[in-house]
Amino acid sequence: MNYNFFNKLLAVGMVAAFTITGCSKNGDGPEPTDPVESDRWITLAGALMQTEPGDGNAGTMVYSIKPEDAQNPEFSVSVFDHGEHVKSNRTARLQASHDGKFLYNIQYTGADGGVFNKYRVDGGNSFTEVGSAVNTAPYVGTSPRWVKVSETAGVAVNVKDIVNVFEGEGEQAEFKGIKGTAVVLAIDLENPRIIGTREFELALSPEEQSQGYHIFRLDAPVLNKAGDKLMIGTWMRKYVPGTTTTDGSAPRLGTKTVIVDYPSLENPRIISSTVATGDNSGYRSPMSYVADDGSIYQATHRELAGTGGSHIIRINSNNEFDNSYVFSLDEALGVKDSYIESWRYAGNGIGYVIYNIGREGGYIAQVNLNQRTATKMNLSNEEELDFGQYQGIAVDGDLVYIAVTGVSLDGNIYIFNSKTGEMSVGARLINKAGNRYIGVY
Repeated sequence: MNYNFFNKLLAVGMVAAFTITGCSKNGDGPEPTDPVESDRWITLAGALMQTEPGDGNAGTMVYSIKPEDAQNPEFSVSVFDHGEHVKSNRTARLQASHDGKFLYNIQYTGADGGVFNKYRVDGGNSFTEVGSAVNTAPYVGTSPRWVKVSETAGVAVNVKDIVNVFEGEGEQAEFKGIKGTAVVLAIDLENPRIIGTREFELALSPEEQSQGYHIFRLDAPVLNKAGDKLMIGTWMRKYVPGTTTTDGSAPRLGTKTVIVDYPSLENPRIISSTVATGDNSGYRSPMSYVADDGSIYQATHRELAGTGGSHIIRINSNNEFDNSYVFSLDEALGVKDSYIESWRYAGNGIGYVIYNIGREGGYIAQVNLNQRTATKMNLSNEEELDFGQYQGIAVDGDLVYIAVTGVSLDGNIYIFNSKTGEMSVGARLINKAGNRYIGVY
């Protein structure tokens, strides 16, 4: 294993000044306003269509409003008409500070793929780049997955050099398994710079490898309550042994998490759940949170149809799966083949999950992690919704903000009170053909 510690700051990002604008209550367009102060901004993010409706591959727009406007159903906003582009060739992978005053992004693919940028949120379409732009690409490539793991640090991960391993030569060579190389990188969010990297062999057990199983993507890292272990979600795949042909109908292994020491990023190991078989890597959204009880709760998805749907599984304070904790979203909701797209822990054992059923529709439920129950929220046009690229759920005190729109369709910000369970409809979100709203920060 090679461990590198870097303090080198890379090119300083350009600081851009933008004019702050408000949005009219009738949605006709922005009305110029004087710069204002806010204790908390609510930032909306939308993904632009490139070639196919909803593909989100033409970049990301952001626009910030005050909480009172976000909660007002008479207030309208169009991030696509009045927002600011976030630097990214494709959909930006956005993270935000807890108070909503900063956005963070690692650009995804393209000439600047892997470049980290930090933005101060100034309201409207004003986002000022601060600190240094940091190039992570030499270590984690141009399309890393990453998450803010604390208010001061972010972690990017990737898997490279996935290869079939054979023993012997020629036709007599015996297939032994599939291995890759994991790369983990830590970023200082306060003073943007790389503060640590590590590479290590990423391999399942010899028996699992020999059957063609392997981890081909890492994502959604989370730091445990003690702050000394980093848990990294995995996306597993199975090849027909000795080939690169995907075997999509094979039984799935138990959900796995990669653990490394923090901040050294040393001593990697893999733990396995006996409760769930889905991946816990997410797609573009965090899937793991530390709850008030000190345990880490992970949402799963990509389970095979008919095998129980999504679960929420638990890692205890000893950094091992608690296989006595069983929370099936299918059972809690009385549905079949639930699929969690994204979720957010809101405090006091309460979380909100965004899910579909059998890869159709879009739904939201409040979950009680202590009681292992779920309560479905009633949304408009649920059958037309698609949260497949959803990234950001904002939490501000007891309130949880989720952008609810279909592809090409207008919608609203929905606000959920995690204490009372109440739901209200907030600001109107104006959409454009082929685009989608992907988060609130």
